[in-house]
Amino acid sequence: MGRQLNVIGLISGGKDSFFSLLHCIANGHTITALANLSPPSHALGDDDLNSFMYQTVGHTLIPLYSLLLPIPLYRQEISGTSINQAKEYYATPEDQLPRDGTTRAADASEEAESMMALLHRIKSHHPEANAVCSGAILSSYQRTRIESVALRMQLIPLAYLWQYPVLPSPAPRPDGLLEDMAAVGLDARIVKVASGGLDEDLLLENVCAEATRSRLMKAMKRFGGSVLGEGGEFETFVVDGPEFFSKGVLDIKKQDGKIIQGGVGEAWMTFAGSAVKWNDGEQEKERDWLEKLRIPDQLDMAFKRLLDALDNEARSKKLPPISLPVSLSFPGRYERLDQSHMSTGKHTVRIVNMCAPFEGDGADKQMHMIGHNLTRILAQDLQQSLHDVVFATILLRSMDDFHTVNRGYSALFSSGPNPPARVTVACADGLPDEVNVMISFIISQRPRSLREHLHVQSMSYWTPANIGPYSQAISVPLGVDYKSKIVYVAGQIPLVPAAMEVVRRELPADGLVPSTQDTGFRLQTTLALQHLWRIGKAMSVGWWIGAIAFLVGGQDDLRQKARTTALAWKTIHEQRDDAGSPSEIDTDSPDFDVWEQQHKTDWEPVTRDEDRTLPDFSQVSVVGTNRSGFHHAGPALPPFFAVEVAQLPRDSEIEWQGLGLSQSSVMIFETISEDGITITVCSIGSNEIVFGFIGLSMKTAIELDLAAQIQRALAILHKRCEMFGSIEGHQTIYTTRKIDAIDGLNAQLVPCKSIWNIDGGSLDAALIIEFEL
Repeated sequence: MGRQLNVIGLISGGKDSFFSLLHCIANGHTITALANLSPPSHALGDDDLNSFMYQTVGHTLIPLYSLLLPIPLYRQEISGTSINQAKEYYATPEDQLPRDGTTRAADASEEAESMMALLHRIKSHHPEANAVCSGAILSSYQRTRIESVALRMQLIPLAYLWQYPVLPSPAPRPDGLLEDMAAVGLDARIVKVASGGLDEDLLLENVCAEATRSRLMKAMKRFGGSVLGEGGEFETFVVDGPEFFSKGVLDIKKQDGKIIQGGVGEAWMTFAGSAVKWNDGEQEKERDWLEKLRIPDQLDMAFKRLLDALDNEARSKKLPPISLPVSLSFPGRYERLDQSHMSTGKHTVRIVNMCAPFEGDGADKQMHMIGHNLTRILAQDLQQSLHDVVFATILLRSMDDFHTVNRGYSALFSSGPNPPARVTVACADGLPDEVNVMISFIISQRPRSLREHLHVQSMSYWTPANIGPYSQAISVPLGVDYKSKIVYVAGQIPLVPAAMEVVRRELPADGLVPSTQDTGFRLQTTLALQHLWRIGKAMSVGWWIGAIAFLVGGQDDLRQKARTTALAWKTIHEQRDDAGSPSEIDTDSPDFDVWEQQHKTDWEPVTRDEDRTLPDFSQVSVVGTNRSGFHHAGPALPPFFAVEVAQLPRDSEIEWQGLGLSQSSVMIFETISEDGITITVCSIGSNEIVFGFIGLSMKTAIELDLAAQIQRALAILHKRCEMFGSIEGHQTIYTTRKIDAIDGLNAQLVPCKSIWNIDGGSLDAALIIEFEL
């Protein structure tokens, strides 16, 4: 189990906020206080505020919780309105309210900032509080605002229900979350309806009851909408449940309030008062709800099958002794690596190998100078800014410098809501002398407004939280119509999301606490790859252009690890997804957001994660190349390399990095092999971007220098693929050898201890080239 936290629970009275608190307790945390945002006094009346951010129906009943619940309750009036209606939230100085609770004019302040004064007041009474929990399920609008306020208050954001509908369960159902709530005895009454098929006679029905769930499912199937109420179809108020309601329950009846009619199909209840039904003798409720609370399995079914396949392979075969590459050390330094290189494509610029050895040994000073130089180059040479950086590759000499470098890097990208995705590895003596940090950046020249970001900073069961200056993924549009996208996904290590700790042993059935049986690297490989997959699906990735598995380990087991990762990559692409496109709108999708539906003119309903196909073989065609032209070839598999480095974050043994493709076709050309050179070419869309994946194997150290071998490989590529024209573009070189001169290559360099191909063979270098036509 991870770090135990003292949690402030944000509650609205609704089902999700209370159910999320139960998951906090199940994860070993303590609920320190409850926090509620109420309508301003001047707005009190029969009207519902209809806020995207806060539920206000039933707000007059909230004070009764202070009588019933054994946890202190704090309230604050909502100030302002939803001025910033962007899906992702970044609080400007103009948005932020003073922490002392003083407010501006109601129409001049951002309503999300009302949380700041409330949380500040709670922390003054409970200085031990170090986390805040919300019931966010699918709403990025709500989640990003809570994260923004929480992190500025040095509180860890928790959202255990995030993406809950797409997490593995024994029998996936649209109402699965409501079924899980019913299992632990949660009683949440419907207090507002606002959707076709939901009439006022549903008011005060228990949304968790089987009959109510059945009615909701029929209505949503007929009229469209979310069975969970994520699109505002209904709102609830919790009157009873486990753990908190030991003294008694709320006894609310229709005669205690009145029904207000809103627009078409909209009705809600207001309450002038209500009764508390006290338990006899204040008897304690049993805590058997902990046994009934379903914790989502850690692995999806496809990845359970993958782990079984890796275990079976390990039991059935014994590998021959490892065959190491020629050179695993770097006796000299690269030349001219005190200067960065820039390569410019049609819509992308890369500034690579940025380092600052003359700033001294301190990694912090070198990071500061790299940031200074990057900012200058962007502004003066490119007329762009840090907001245009979409991906960064950070190479450290030692992971001991990670936190130092991270502070400087964080300051560099602190002025916006969505920092670039990134991968971070340590290369030890692979870096040049006196260089402690070297960074390469990808800058997009496409319009910022057309990018999509995934930046989840809350701890959940889904994927690891990005509590740091990077996004899980950023997509950049391609082509003339901007519909197809390249998706840059951050490096994924095998963290258990709910604990934010590296998994090192076999996961138990409940996915919470690792047991004692060690499955080691195979489990890490599977879990980290699942993180990559879940993020890819959330970003509508249908195909991986290619992937790198960064590895660490001793020489005696590196070949086994390389083979394991290659087998994992092959196996997960062999598990064909039989799911098709659903025939009806599914607003329990991870992409559904009430903000999207009401504010994007091009909003269209999307499918659930498990209904998306990844890999989507309908996007892919494979052809062979020979002297007579092109011919149809065998099954498709995205290119892959396994790369050994010195260290990875959190002492993990693997980090997956993938480049995704969304809503576009890809043509993969059969691998060319010639004298130690293997080449796979992938053409995206109508040859908008072409990628070449080149593996280089050199039998002796004196055969050829690496730069000459690379030029030879490019000549072969050009000869075989003349249809693409000149082969010039962005180059990334993973190499086990010293490059004596990098003039003319303009390549991003990643020093490695060893490199392996998809067949488990060792390489001296791997080259990925991207050129925009």
